[in-house]
Amino acid sequence: MTGIAELHHPKAGAPSARHVYCHADGTAVLVACRFEKGAGDKFFIPYDLVANDWRAPDTRPLYRLDEVAGADAARLVIVTEGEKCADALAGLGYVATTTFGGANGWRKAELAPLDGRNVILWPDKDEPGQKYAEGLAATLHERFGALPRIIPTSDLALRSIRAANDDAPAPYPKGWDAADAVAEGWGVREINTLIELAQPYPSDPPPAPDGAAAEEDTTPLLDALELWHTPDKTAYATFRLGGRWQTMEIGKAPFRHLLAYERFTTTGKTPSGAKLDDTLRRMSGKARFEGPERPVFTRLGTYGDAIVLDLGGADHAAVRITPEGWQVVQAKEPRFRRPPALASLPEPIRAGADINLLRDFVNAGSEADFRLMVGWLLGTLHRRGPYPLLVLSGEQGSAKSTTSTVLRSLVDPSTLAVRSFPGDERDLVIAAQGAHVLAFDNLSRIKPSMADALCRMATGGGFATRKLHSDADEAIFDAVRPCILNGIPDLAERADLADRAIALTLPSIAEDARAYEDDFWARFDAARPRILAALLDAASAALANRDSVTLPRRPRMADFARWVTAAEPALGWPPGAFLDAYTANKREAEDTALDASAAATAILTLIREDGEWSGTATELMTTLRRRFPTLSDPADGFPRKVNGFGAELRRIAPLLARRGVTVDHRRDGHDRARVIMLSG
Repeated sequence: MTGIAELHHPKAGAPSARHVYCHADGTAVLVACRFEKGAGDKFFIPYDLVANDWRAPDTRPLYRLDEVAGADAARLVIVTEGEKCADALAGLGYVATTTFGGANGWRKAELAPLDGRNVILWPDKDEPGQKYAEGLAATLHERFGALPRIIPTSDLALRSIRAANDDAPAPYPKGWDAADAVAEGWGVREINTLIELAQPYPSDPPPAPDGAAAEEDTTPLLDALELWHTPDKTAYATFRLGGRWQTMEIGKAPFRHLLAYERFTTTGKTPSGAKLDDTLRRMSGKARFEGPERPVFTRLGTYGDAIVLDLGGADHAAVRITPEGWQVVQAKEPRFRRPPALASLPEPIRAGADINLLRDFVNAGSEADFRLMVGWLLGTLHRRGPYPLLVLSGEQGSAKSTTSTVLRSLVDPSTLAVRSFPGDERDLVIAAQGAHVLAFDNLSRIKPSMADALCRMATGGGFATRKLHSDADEAIFDAVRPCILNGIPDLAERADLADRAIALTLPSIAEDARAYEDDFWARFDAARPRILAALLDAASAALANRDSVTLPRRPRMADFARWVTAAEPALGWPPGAFLDAYTANKREAEDTALDASAAATAILTLIREDGEWSGTATELMTTLRRRFPTLSDPADGFPRKVNGFGAELRRIAPLLARRGVTVDHRRDGHDRARVIMLSG
């Protein structure tokens, strides 16, 4: 017998790849030899190891049959169109196989090992691939009574796997397959999501009656269906299901699944993937080009003068907050989207509502700190922001993560309560698109670029980034989000970040004072409906009183300070209590930022010794490095370049002014050179 590694076709030469087909006992039977014709073209020539001849045997085992036969009977078996695809999926841990012979290879394959198995068919994205899957599905149904599911390969289905439709290529190339998916970086999560979209191949679809009209987009299950789009042209559907209004993005898997189920309940048959894709494309087009434009909200929305909080439950109830009070409603407006990680809030309970119930579940070091936590919470219910960053620091064992989780759970709970900090601005924007409140856990430091992004997230500012797989198109995100950051060190060291933050240091908790996790969360779940009701009472009071509130002094983020001050009567706080606490906290944050800035410390020392100074930015850098080497030598503590030093100087100028040092930028002399004037 010729060795597999020695196979050499008399005309085609040595194959570029060899795929060996074996019986269940591991005996090699057939080798599918791949040859390259050039420019990406390929062809296969089989070698029969039993007959020692360049031909295919009349009957052929499944590829990787030993793995199929040895796998648990309950495991999913994915049948691809090609050995390379099966190998790629097997590399991720799936039980994968294929048949030899191209689009008609299943006709001579030994299919008995698939009897009684849970089979998914993954065809190539072309017409022969679809025919391969449908032919194999029909054969398996005829022989074994099975109804295998076929993975959809439409652009709409494939693009729905990623975080956003516009982030995937459009269209996917002809012939795209499982091996291409793995090569592009698809992992188990993406592939499992695609598998969920697979639909049984209808073995006997009902024929349409003569003269039947084209299928409509509405059926009895989805009542009062309305198709519309957001300002960025994302297509949505709003409908009444079981008497309750719901909104779903048309291109996402949940709506696809619902539409397939709706077709099944209407006709008794599951629609084919191609037919479902056609329906979704038609609905998406109508939504984008014929439907009205409307806003869509995540967790917190507005309707007229009211603020509306989506409770996130199965009954699709929300709380509508007005100056007169609040009530739980089930209404069509406003329209809410529900990201996958969104968790439900309890229905608020008025009886016994008291914000002081929160004290047992947060580690506030003082009364002022507790009021700042409550103020930040109330700020998350402001309709437009700005939202100060809540920065929690403290030693290990100071309940930073627990306090973060408790606070977020009162407004925007998530299945991922706290998460690691994103690596770049794009990931931060993706996180912001999936939640109203962001909570980042256990930070060590915040690099300058991400500090700038957090500042924009707090007070507003657009984010623009190149769409995935695009050289020119931009994805735009323009919104503000409440954020919680926690870590052991002081995180609000930069002046601009400190100016937008409520920075609290949590005290360490003694070992004998720690609570058991199960007891703690059981008590919190029992108190949460009344704490939420107290927050809603305060938000209603803020709506009623805000226009009549005048702050004696207006700090940065004055809209936030006025909002919380307007709620003080409902919280039982004396007038001005929050502003006093907020102002004192800002001063402490400024001191921290000032102490953390090597440039600010050096300038303060310079003016304290000399009284005043003038010169260019380069001369100031040189003076500070020479006079104060211990402050200016560390590479990560003092700007190395003059443009970086200039930016840092403008950033710390407000902090220096509060210490009595004025920074003045002028143009002086006949050459109008830029001069910095420092005076104390």
